[in-house]
Amino acid sequence: MTSLIIIISLFFCTGFNYILNTKHYVNSKYFLNKNTINKNICAWNKLINIASNKYQVDSKLIQSIIYVESSGNPYSKSRSNAIGLMQIKPSSAGIEVYRLYKKKGQPSIQELYNPETNIDMGTAYLSLLQKKNFLESAIKI
Repeated sequence: MTSLIIIISLFFCTGFNYILNTKHYVNSKYFLNKNTINKNICAWNKLINIASNKYQVDSKLIQSIIYVESSGNPYSKSRSNAIGLMQIKPSSAGIEVYRLYKKKGQPSIQELYNPETNIDMGTAYLSLLQKKNFLESAIKI
């Protein structure tokens, strides 16, 4: 029994524990570089420009949020249930935008996975936040 423990200890001490270290493999396997992310975002430029003009939000801001939040992946979903390109949470930003649209309830998950809907709703929410911030700063003056 003691010799078995010694052999196992030597096995791990000599560097064979890389088999158990899965973090190394996960990081290298799913790495996205800047060029790949930019190509992903370029695919959504038409939708970004439409939403930018509709809500008067800078298109660079929309692109930046998509870059940071989802890397241009329309099927991304966070642990906190934020969905799609702009990582919209149905229970918070989704409800606010639905109020803007004069709808009841909140968007479905299927709606938020649709890039056109996601970018439109995300930009509408940014517009709401910008107007709210403008009003709050105007009241303080």
